[in-house]
Amino acid sequence: MFPDDLDNLSDQNRQRYAEILVYIAAADGELVREEIGIIESMMGRAMIHPEARVNLRHGFESPIPLEQSLANIGKKFGRLVLRDAALVAAIDGAYDKNEIEALRAIAKAAGVDEEGLKAILDWVRDGWTWFQEASKILSK
Repeated sequence: MFPDDLDNLSDQNRQRYAEILVYIAAADGELVREEIGIIESMMGRAMIHPEARVNLRHGFESPIPLEQSLANIGKKFGRLVLRDAALVAAIDGAYDKNEIEALRAIAKAAGVDEEGLKAILDWVRDGWTWFQEASKILSK
């Protein structure tokens, strides 16, 4: 994985990061294995302690209110969360209305306008396309 600002988060912000991602996964009311997989991967990437992950997993059934997790989030941290929340929202193949509303709330908290949100959603789409190219290359 590429190094980024996720490596510099405090334990408290790592917890909030995961809470928000869990909220996004639960937003459409239908939890699929791809969402669980990406959340687990991101919690591992964030170096969240395994015992803390147990508590975070309870959020799949009863997520912490997004407004609570977004309180005083700050632009830099909020933009990092927005990036990864967009990935979580897209992992099942479509953005649900509730996921888009949550992404808009994260974007607002992070000081990202609609154009910026659209750009990050386009980045996610382009990333999936880029990644799928490997299958085509390797199937020859």
